[in-house]
Amino acid sequence: MNLYNPLYYLTSYYDGYNTSKVAKYWRIRTGINQSDTALTVETNLALTLKQNSQVKSVDFATVWGQGHTEAERKGNNETNFIKWVNKSLK
Repeated sequence: MNLYNPLYYLTSYYDGYNTSKVAKYWRIRTGINQSDTALTVETNLALTLKQNSQVKSVDFATVWGQGHTEAERKGNNETNFIKWVNKSLK
């Protein structure tokens, strides 16, 4: 069950803390109209990542009126993600 929870690796509350290498760059988009999970899940993940010393950047946004996978304020998710990857690699 702990392995299903990303916070297991990200916070000192869990035994998994510091047992893995955490990605340096994160982009999280969540839509208000999602039915997969509570909005607090992504918010907690983003806040935890921002406090992790291995993480350099967390690009987090909640988008009104969109679903989980389409959550973008402008443009489309594929193009925006590619731009974000290229920016992170610089």
